[in-house]
Amino acid sequence: MKTLLLIRHAKAGWGDFGQSDISRTLTERGKEQAHRIAKKISLEALTPDAIFSSPAQRTQQTCEIIASNMGYSMADVIWRDALYLAEADLLFATAQQADDCMKCIAIIAHNPGLSELANRLLNNPVDGMSPATAIVITWPVQHWQDISMGTGTLQAYLQP
Repeated sequence: MKTLLLIRHAKAGWGDFGQSDISRTLTERGKEQAHRIAKKISLEALTPDAIFSSPAQRTQQTCEIIASNMGYSMADVIWRDALYLAEADLLFATAQQADDCMKCIAIIAHNPGLSELANRLLNNPVDGMSPATAIVITWPVQHWQDISMGTGTLQAYLQP
């Protein structure tokens, strides 16, 4: 069984004039959302073997809150520059290339790529991903390369 946890970063501010998009940080509301979704993920007893994250400041902050709630070391997070505003195909490739010894992986990234990927993976599409939403998808396979579009099972749709 393989489990993929797709997590959209929490609510971010628009930043100051001239601030780059990648540098945008979470708002206070976003920090609260991240703590709430972290608790819900913990209640589902989900502890990923690996967390892949975009390097954007808002995803880093979301990741830190979620990881600390799980007891997951930030030193073990796999930062991928390519996940910054990644499209669904690249997010999918990240999951398919995961090491098969990992039963559960998490990807913390951005919309619209995450929502598009979730809808393509599930045989029963979901209605988008608002900030700090987590979607848990499973497959009865042994190899990550064997996950495919339209064959995933929605295990949980978590919102803060």
